[in-house]
Amino acid sequence: MILLLSTSVFSFFASLVLTMLVRKFAIKKHICSKKNHRSIHKNATPLLGGVAIFGGVMISMYIIFMFGGENLSRLLREMAVFLMGGFLILLIGIYDDIKGANWYEKFAVQFLAGTIVVLFGYKISAIVSPFGGSIALGIFSVPATLLWIVFISNSLNLIDGLDGLAAGISLIAACLMVFISLWFGNLASAFPAAILAAALAAFLIYNYNPAKIFLGDSGSLFLGFMLACFSINGTFRNSTGVAMLIPIIVLGIPIVDTLLAFIRRLRKGVHPFVADKEHIHHRLLSLGLTHRQAVLSIHTVSLLWGSFATVILISNNPYRLLLLVLIFGSMVWGIIKMGFWQYFLIRNKTGDE
Repeated sequence: MILLLSTSVFSFFASLVLTMLVRKFAIKKHICSKKNHRSIHKNATPLLGGVAIFGGVMISMYIIFMFGGENLSRLLREMAVFLMGGFLILLIGIYDDIKGANWYEKFAVQFLAGTIVVLFGYKISAIVSPFGGSIALGIFSVPATLLWIVFISNSLNLIDGLDGLAAGISLIAACLMVFISLWFGNLASAFPAAILAAALAAFLIYNYNPAKIFLGDSGSLFLGFMLACFSINGTFRNSTGVAMLIPIIVLGIPIVDTLLAFIRRLRKGVHPFVADKEHIHHRLLSLGLTHRQAVLSIHTVSLLWGSFATVILISNNPYRLLLLVLIFGSMVWGIIKMGFWQYFLIRNKTGDE
């Protein structure tokens, strides 16, 4: 526990210093956000925030390597694999922040990074239902794992449109993973999530509205990749289905936002990977919420949903599953309230709804 706390504190301060340094570097090299038709910010803001978070995590893992001993050897192996794939994700993100990458280039690197994880034996072998029972995936475990990693990575990337939004959601998810690990007495599994949470907490000091630095694709893609890996690595629970319940629900808004984006764009007859300004956070702004109010609203919902998922995991009360109904009901209400329901209507031959 002392090592857990000390590495988390070190991760916080390392990321804090690196964020300042990366920000200065990005400003000096003019690696900043470019204003376009989707931009909400008026001024150019430095990118490459993911580099600072990655650096803080790497430095903290080195401390564990030096002082962790044999008890954390499994953890070190897992994190070495995940950071190997994460480094590839970071590189394509940096390239996109500086030069701009096509969607198929991003996908290719994401699948490559996911393949590294799978080759080392980390994959979704079965889906466990919170209602009981499980389904073995068999030969579909590899494609399911790859799709899960790519989908979560891009979900965080798409939701990263407001100051502190993606970083805050990731922080909530990481903190809940730490809580679950400690609840079940698995101290070793709490390390990676705690280190990531500490790095994010430091980064948010500069990323919260008004942001002094953005995650960039280097950050949002890296965070999504790591959270996806954490949920399948076998250390947060005794079954894959249980572990995946936390990120699925905590990342419920980014996941729903991604699915809505695909449906919306296909219904409009445009390419599904063409960016637009109709994401959930854009709709909240159009409803009259301020920048901070929109971010805090999404963070609050993510925290509530994540707390409900945690109760479902740690409680034996048979009525706990009613919380899933509450989550689903609030999700449907939000889709209707923000006007997304129109994309589910059947069009007639004249094109009317």
